[in-house]
Amino acid sequence: MNAQIRLLPILLWLFTFVGVNAQTAADHDPKAKAILDGVSAKTKTYSAVQIDFEYSMDNIKDDIHESQKGSLLLKGEQYKLEMSGTVIYCDGKKQWNHMLDEEEVQVTTPEYEEGALNPTNIFTIYEKGFKYQYVKEEVKNGKTLQLIKLFPEDADSKSYHTIKLYIDKAKKQIHSIVIVGKEGDNYTYKILKLTPNPPTTPSDFRFDSAKHPDVEVIDLD
Repeated sequence: MNAQIRLLPILLWLFTFVGVNAQTAADHDPKAKAILDGVSAKTKTYSAVQIDFEYSMDNIKDDIHESQKGSLLLKGEQYKLEMSGTVIYCDGKKQWNHMLDEEEVQVTTPEYEEGALNPTNIFTIYEKGFKYQYVKEEVKNGKTLQLIKLFPEDADSKSYHTIKLYIDKAKKQIHSIVIVGKEGDNYTYKILKLTPNPPTTPSDFRFDSAKHPDVEVIDLD
């Protein structure tokens, strides 16, 4: 599993004629930027965050629908991601992919593709490589959500064409992220719970081989 989870392909994509025109008319919509800056500013006041989320992939054409839950502990460039039988540790310099069933850990240097969602940029992805547009407000399950679309500037090199961000207006938090793929695969990441300032230690973000003596460690650098 890729650490970018592309958050894992860390976005939702819906390519319509209206979206194309909006991208040209408002490359950096000031209303959208104000909302996104508010989310980023609030998040930066936290020393760390714990996120429980639900991931789903849907392809209507091929009738494929999958979903699973995961968790992310994030502190700056450090994180611990648990999902799909894999635990990914990253201390900002090294990354350990612990595949539980295989009893194997792959050690690499973290690398992040520009324009792809990854654990470290979930709240700031819009700041580089995107045009963005405020779309509307809507109420879901009693929450007022603000919908903002992101369009990659280098669209030809991406497997998606649109990211849809739903922002909880009252909390100034991301509610969900939808990545709309060019081939009909749509990926949704819904934040089920966000806990600010959880206690952390450096060991939370590193694989400890002493605690897993039967796990094979493979250095891929």
